Amino acid sequence: MDPGEYQAIFEASPDGCLVVDPQGVIRAANARVEEMFGWSVEELLGRGVEALVPEAYREAHTGHRSRYGADPHNRPMGAGLDLRGQHKSGATFPVEISLSPWSRDEGTMRIICTVRDVTEYRRLRNFSEGAMQASEEERQRIARELHDDTAQRLATLLLRVRRLAEESTAAGRAALLAEIREEIVDAAEGVKRMARGLRPPEIEELGLALAVAAHVRSLSEGGQQVVETDLGVVDPYLDVTTKLALYRIVQEALSNARRHSGSNQALVRLFVDDDTVVAEVTDEGRGFLLSRAMDSGGGLGLVGLRERASMVGGRLTIQTAPGEGTIVRAVVPHTALGGQRA
Repeated sequence: MDPGEYQAIFEASPDGCLVVDPQGVIRAANARVEEMFGWSVEELLGRGVEALVPEAYREAHTGHRSRYGADPHNRPMGAGLDLRGQHKSGATFPVEISLSPWSRDEGTMRIICTVRDVTEYRRLRNFSEGAMQASEEERQRIARELHDDTAQRLATLLLRVRRLAEESTAAGRAALLAEIREEIVDAAEGVKRMARGLRPPEIEELGLALAVAAHVRSLSEGGQQVVETDLGVVDPYLDVTTKLALYRIVQEALSNARRHSGSNQALVRLFVDDDTVVAEVTDEGRGFLLSRAMDSGGGLGLVGLRERASMVGGRLTIQTAPGEGTIVRAVVPHTALGGQRA
């Protein structure tokens, strides 16, 4: 293989590739490094590799590099190290790095560094872990409701039935039957409430707008949140799967606003915009730094919202800043009339 072919492979690599000398000076870099770190290749050549390391870790990195230079060896990608790179702007991001020593013909040693941005991988992994945790919490919630509400009502019914069998007077039996009927109605309502939380029947029976309205009404009646609505006619443009995804996005966005915004008020909008349907949840609360929430791992719920939108071919954006409230907007394409995905 001639040098031109090696150069082509170097440039075409989907990972960032750096060639560094034993003193930590960058001697070569490919286009992916430029894209990943924001420095042009020309700016990087001759610069110390510590420029790509977060400032807080540079001194320690120099020591690690010196020790590696004394004992160069192959270090594979994903060696269990928690590493971060630093963009020219100062932003940091998680990376995995492999190192391979290379001796040139004249005996000069170089270190080939392969750098992979694992931001999306970490987010998806965290989302997967968070989804499993959320699923387990949902099971626990249902178990608690069944134990604390449904099981207790059934136990009460059993006692009343025993009393009914022992009651000798017609008036007493009539009173007990009335109590039993009331308990059965209450137990049935509790089961319906749990079922509605798992999959709201209004989605298929009445449509997205009425399902959202019913959820908002339950929040208001429970004193949890004051939510205004502006719900347009969107159901003819959506299939059931997309309706459910948008319902869950609205539900989660309202829950986030209630827990984190510092405001008890929100606005939900559903409307058609050209060839898309938009679901939007707005609060005028404290807002937050989106990049910090994602980097700190606090953005699991936000990743989940984006995943829900993505699964039905849509996209989700979050507009927020400290002191400026938050707008969560999901945009999905029209689906074919009749309930089939286009």
